Amino acid sequence: MLVDSDMFTGTACSRMPTELLLEIFMLLTPYQRTLHACVLTSRRWNHVATPVLWKRPQFSRLSSVELFAASLLTAHRLISPHGERTSPYVRLIETLAFSSLPEPDRNNPHLATLLDTIVNCMAVVSMPTCDASAWDGTQTSALALKRSRSLSRNDDATRPHSAAALPLPEGTEPELSDKHAARSSSGSELLAPQTVDDTQLHYAALSAPVAEMSASAPCYEPSSHSVPAYTSTLRQLDLRFCKGVRNYSLQRLAPKLASLTVLNLAGGLRTDITIAKLAQHMFQLRRISLAWTSNLTDFGVSELVLRCKSVECLDLTYCTQIEDTAMFAIAHNLRNLCALSVAYCAGVTDIGVREVMSACPQLCVLNVAKCLRVTDRMRKSLEQQRIVAQCDSFEPFSIYNFAKKQQAVFPKPS
Repeated sequence: MLVDSDMFTGTACSRMPTELLLEIFMLLTPYQRTLHACVLTSRRWNHVATPVLWKRPQFSRLSSVELFAASLLTAHRLISPHGERTSPYVRLIETLAFSSLPEPDRNNPHLATLLDTIVNCMAVVSMPTCDASAWDGTQTSALALKRSRSLSRNDDATRPHSAAALPLPEGTEPELSDKHAARSSSGSELLAPQTVDDTQLHYAALSAPVAEMSASAPCYEPSSHSVPAYTSTLRQLDLRFCKGVRNYSLQRLAPKLASLTVLNLAGGLRTDITIAKLAQHMFQLRRISLAWTSNLTDFGVSELVLRCKSVECLDLTYCTQIEDTAMFAIAHNLRNLCALSVAYCAGVTDIGVREVMSACPQLCVLNVAKCLRVTDRMRKSLEQQRIVAQCDSFEPFSIYNFAKKQQAVFPKPS
């Protein structure tokens, strides 16, 4: 127990141990005004209560978010106009939750601007690092070819981007433009548009910059391929049903959210591209909720688990387009997974459930409630493995809390 020098003198408040003060202030976290009054009581209380007050700000309406963002922006401009360091109060913020705002405020596009301001004030630019994909030419080229072949192919008449769909006047031969002719004379190789398959066009466009980057990699000095790195104290972000924060805004903020360990994007109309963009930077992610996201497909889930391999809790409740392909990707990448919810996902079958059950040794909760294609026999197999097959998943990360309780009762082998 920490003992202060003034514990045996003065009032009863000054004699109270620091640990008890901290516990009391933690209970006052939902009551920001009361906690703010405690900060102004004395220097000792200020020292103990200030980190609690700033750790998890509470917002009841959009005007409080505006006031909070304005105060951060003012302090940021006074202390660090060039963004190399942040305010000492900003460094205390660990959680941002906007799901408690009223629905009109959550759907207000101005919320995206305020979130951008807050995150920019918290992010600190560090030394630029060279992107790993800049020299991984072989793997990236193979991935580009694989994805280019999976692109939808239509008739030539319905593909205005294809060279074969461009009509030419009768009696004329296709000629190269001046720009292409100059490139051809300099020794670069050009392909005739009328003989190139659509897959080759996509592969050539994607593999050419990769080959150029891999020739000069690895590089440790800032270059055109180096990406800025950001550090921040933000660990948890709750944007549940915040439709005012558009997908484009999240994609722009992705590099500055690299320090997140908990992310809640439930009910936000997120797309596969947005999830893939966020996954490129969030390697520390432990818990993520994408529940009630009807636009999410197997591709978005596969991109997420391919990069964020440390995820322990994944909530895909009511993601109606999820099928066994996503389940196989989860099984092959998330070895530390302990809680997964695919409730109301009609595309999930016994095959995908069996793959996840056998490949994830730490799994304690696999919520398959209302999965019509999961048989009772598979549910009994889950129960025999001491894996919860049905639980309440409407509260944020309730499956994770349930998994921790299950691990305490039936510990899994490490």
